[in-house]
Amino acid sequence: MFLNDLPINKTGTIKRIFTDDAVKERLHSFGLIKGVEIIPVKKSPLGCPRIYRCLNTTIAIRNKTAKQIEIL
Repeated sequence: MFLNDLPINKTGTIKRIFTDDAVKERLHSFGLIKGVEIIPVKKSPLGCPRIYRCLNTTIAIRNKTAKQIEIL
């Protein structure tokens, strides 16, 4: 399952990130690393981006990027 498939207000755990190094480094700076829990809390009116909460940080992630984040 990937992050974009996770229903709103359901918790997932990051398993692996398949993005290029620049995007992966940016996500790591926000605390999105393997083993961390992440929760989609809201989506925009058009569905992209979605708002996620991770380690007391709220971040907007485009669906294109969320499709590259594998979760448990």
